[in-house]
Amino acid sequence: MTRFLSCTLLSVCLLFSWTAGFCSSFDERLWEKYAEIDEYAARSSGGLAGVYLEPQQLGDVAARTPFADLRVVTERKEEVPWQIVMRRPERLNKEIPARMQNLSTTGAGETWLELLVGGHQDRLNAVEIITSDTDFSRQVQVLGSPDGKTWNTIRNDGVIFDISRGEKLRHTRIIFPQTGFRHLALKIANGTAQPLTITDVKVFQESDSRGESYTIPGETGTRESNASNKESRVVVRMNTVFPLDRLVISTAERNFQRSVEVQVKRGTGDWQYWAQGTIFNFDAPTMHESQLAVDMPEIAAREFRLVFRNLDSPPLSVTSVHGEGYRRLLVFKQQGDRKLYLFWGNPMARQPQYDLAGLIAKQEPGELPMAYLGQPRPNTKFAGSTARLPFTERYKYLLYVVVTMAIAGLVFVQYRVFRRVG
Repeated sequence: MTRFLSCTLLSVCLLFSWTAGFCSSFDERLWEKYAEIDEYAARSSGGLAGVYLEPQQLGDVAARTPFADLRVVTERKEEVPWQIVMRRPERLNKEIPARMQNLSTTGAGETWLELLVGGHQDRLNAVEIITSDTDFSRQVQVLGSPDGKTWNTIRNDGVIFDISRGEKLRHTRIIFPQTGFRHLALKIANGTAQPLTITDVKVFQESDSRGESYTIPGETGTRESNASNKESRVVVRMNTVFPLDRLVISTAERNFQRSVEVQVKRGTGDWQYWAQGTIFNFDAPTMHESQLAVDMPEIAAREFRLVFRNLDSPPLSVTSVHGEGYRRLLVFKQQGDRKLYLFWGNPMARQPQYDLAGLIAKQEPGELPMAYLGQPRPNTKFAGSTARLPFTERYKYLLYVVVTMAIAGLVFVQYRVFRRVG
């Protein structure tokens, strides 16, 4: 009997160890979808290749952390290391030395300001007006000259403003087409107001490294207005669940500014604060300036709620809302002549950790050979969501039986020992 119990306990231990090893390797039964990675045109000898992750192919991401459930595997079900590179643009904001030469008021009450820009090779496209004044709005004209005598209009519809009626909004930077003029001038129309107190003007060279983005349409649904809180709400449902970095609001209205709060729905059904921004549109014969996008931390969600702070203005008429996100390049190690597949659709999967960071850092993503993702297919071997649970949760009763038998066996062995000793 003792021998039987020993064999039983040994079998149980082997069973648990085998199960643990089985769960730690790739098991295709736990993933709902897959697609073949076509790397024929990109094939090389053991190098890196990339494939873009597009919302129309991998939409409705289910992982708690987006893309944590991605697995690149060979036809032998061997995992292949990968890493995601986001194609986010990098904004460069280089300040160019400039000296203010003339700050005066014209006969028409306009502020005239001249700048001498240092360096002959610098290309300029932005100025920032430094003033301590508040609650103002001014139309600004930007001019350039090679000698400070003959002036050419670079932009004639710029605007700077500071609005503090309930929601703070300040905009004192003017963007204009890139120019190489060494002499710049600003003509600020004051109208009947007093000239602004200008302490300095900074000159910049702004540029964005090339980035790539995608757009996900949204459908506006429930609309509510709350007169007591002076706000209105719009629920937006995205066509697919994919990571987004900003929401862009479309409206036919002009000459407005609103503070907008972005909310997302939690698992409990409650709305949670996620981001806040300000949208505005100033469209007049002498000035044109608008900002209709609200940037937010990256999130993959189906529904958003936009809360507009209207103050005493009527609710804004929103015609549509769409989301924008930065494209992602899945970089992986090529495997010679073996076929590669991408599996996804396992919300319980954790983000894998590979040692590709150092290798990818030495590569320019735009120069990598590109592979293509085939038609997404349902995994016919998918065993259902229950199969993703740990072994001990899937077979609770079996575990109870095994534990009970083990305890009974130990009690019996102890009893035999006591009898012999007695």
